[in-house]
Amino acid sequence: MNNLFERFLKKLCINNIGVAEAISKASRSETYVETISNKADALHWNINRNYPETITQEFFRFVKPEIIKQRLGLVDLVADVTEEDFYGKHSGLWIHGWTGEKGVRGKLRYLVVAISVRNQIIPFYVEILPIGAFKAESLGKAVNYCKSLGLKIGSLLLDRGFYSGDVIDTLQLNKTKYLIFVPKNNFIKKAFNETKDDCIILHDIMYTKDKRKHFAISDHVLIHNYKDYAWAFATNIDLKELTNYVSLYKKRWNIETMFRVHDEARIKSKSVKPEVRLFYFVISMLLLLIWNIYYKTKLTFKLFTIQVHEELEQAVKMLAN
Repeated sequence: MNNLFERFLKKLCINNIGVAEAISKASRSETYVETISNKADALHWNINRNYPETITQEFFRFVKPEIIKQRLGLVDLVADVTEEDFYGKHSGLWIHGWTGEKGVRGKLRYLVVAISVRNQIIPFYVEILPIGAFKAESLGKAVNYCKSLGLKIGSLLLDRGFYSGDVIDTLQLNKTKYLIFVPKNNFIKKAFNETKDDCIILHDIMYTKDKRKHFAISDHVLIHNYKDYAWAFATNIDLKELTNYVSLYKKRWNIETMFRVHDEARIKSKSVKPEVRLFYFVISMLLLLIWNIYYKTKLTFKLFTIQVHEELEQAVKMLAN
């Protein structure tokens, strides 16, 4: 069970099984490595020898053969940004400002892109987002990563936080089918007011990139009243029944469930280093991926993290003897 976990740590030059055991203990307990182990300083020193981009790339390189072995074929992709509270003093590009409510001084933000197929959700792309990050560029990388797995993308499902001309142009350039939930901005409100029936309209979205104005053109689906809600989507997917766009979009909600499950193994840290915070986040995502592929039908995720730690703990005791 712990072989994949240990192998990934070795990819980042963390070869000490005692360190692996400490990380897994923090994961099962949802606590700080600094609190439960005296190995945190040495661990962080090793992690800091990497760049955030290196950790993202190593995570993908590591999970790639595991996903390829599943022979998934046609898949949908779901993406979202999740946040992690930061309580200390902060500065720099990685801690996004916050209100200070309940002691939270800032937020770290992570983009996760996952494969949704056959009641599984498999994260394969993880990135820590600096202030002012361009989501379009990151999504373009994730789409290319997915294609390198030999998978066919049925659709990429995105919430309103991704609605922008830059994202739409990037996905259309990559020939990726997308469905984006559109916020009710002034244009959408006016479009609903001026139409009585469900319909599709063509709309161009102005955005600025490289100090120049650009226009992205996309179909916008307007559904006036379905399940007591007015829905608006930007898409390049052709569906005969407009309400089917709602059914397709609901698949994206699986990533919200994934984040709630992931939080059961989230490792905390007091470090302000983006490499350290991303590393711990990726470790939790790696455990989630292994569980989804190999153990989901056998164990709850919480029990899985407990067993990973128990196996590593036993291995440490055997070495000590």
